[in-house]
Amino acid sequence: MRAIPFIQTSVFVDERYSFSGNQLATFWDHILNSRLTDEEMQGIALEMQHSETTFTLAPTLANCSSKVRIFTPGMEIPFAGHPTLGTAYVLRYKRLVSPTDSEVQLELGVGPIKVRYLSEDAIQMAQGRPKFMETWTQKGAVADAIGLRADEILDTSPMEFVSTGAPFLIVPVKSLIAIQRASPNAPTLLKVLSGQPSQDVVLFSTEHINADSNVHVRMFGPGVGVLEDPATGSAAGPLGAYLKMHDILPETGSKDKIVIEQGYEIRRPSRLEVTTSGGKSPREVYVSGKVRLVAEGRLYVRTEDKRS
Repeated sequence: MRAIPFIQTSVFVDERYSFSGNQLATFWDHILNSRLTDEEMQGIALEMQHSETTFTLAPTLANCSSKVRIFTPGMEIPFAGHPTLGTAYVLRYKRLVSPTDSEVQLELGVGPIKVRYLSEDAIQMAQGRPKFMETWTQKGAVADAIGLRADEILDTSPMEFVSTGAPFLIVPVKSLIAIQRASPNAPTLLKVLSGQPSQDVVLFSTEHINADSNVHVRMFGPGVGVLEDPATGSAAGPLGAYLKMHDILPETGSKDKIVIEQGYEIRRPSRLEVTTSGGKSPREVYVSGKVRLVAEGRLYVRTEDKRS
């Protein structure tokens, strides 16, 4: 048996709650991780049953502190937000990056990602320049797939695929009551969005629970094996850019943060912050949140007998 050490964190925590944020398991030992096969990494992610599990390895790109591989229970993905922040926290906690470094680069499947340590537990990541892709006009089909009526989706803003590293279909919903009632049918959603830039859907409403929030969000990700995510950093960037592009939050200035609340429907309340530059045509997107240390341990992996 091989004992592989890991640290569990919660990312994008809301400090008003004892249990909040998106859970992450990070396997941080570069050497031991290098001896794991792709199949073993995928099996470990399935065993952990978090939205994502990360494995750190020696970097292959210059100026990167670590290579990071990200797995959902169903597949490896090249980019995700809360695994990036959570892994950055673990690297500093285990002194794999210097505690005096305020900024590092991580090597992800999409390339180098810059991460900034704002404080001991607050971390910010830079995301790619927003790409506004095609709009989606089949409102009735999407509404049926997420358990809403078509008239509960707004007509004043488009349903649109947006990416800052990973694409999402952004769907504006009229009310907090409606978004709370949404109930996705994974097979139907996958069928409706088959062949599209993404099968992952972000619902948002400008009605929210907390006075200091700007939007209430839910993210359904059957395309990557996550029916609902408690906090989605890779979706926060596209959503922030979308909100700016369509002037949905006129009270926020060009550099003001947008506060996203997410995860309430699955009892993991989360708080994500997005800032953009470039006014209504965002050029730069930054997503930040707080990380909480939850647990440390070892996972035991059976050593296969290679003898024929």
